[in-house]
Amino acid sequence: MKNSPLDSSIKEAFQEIYKDIDKLVFISNNANVFNHNEITRIEKSIKQNVKAIEYILISQKLL
Repeated sequence: MKNSPLDSSIKEAFQEIYKDIDKLVFISNNANVFNHNEITRIEKSIKQNVKAIEYILISQKLL
């Protein structure tokens, strides 16, 4: 399944997820300074979960 169009689509989707997370964090941080620590924690948690999904796909040879 390597080098298939599906592989490229999945990789692009993950890149977009990371970009969207970064944008959301930027907007949230500028909207309310008091929530900075919580927003940072959520950002790290989301990224960790996405990386876990990515790892599972790779380990199952679905990527």
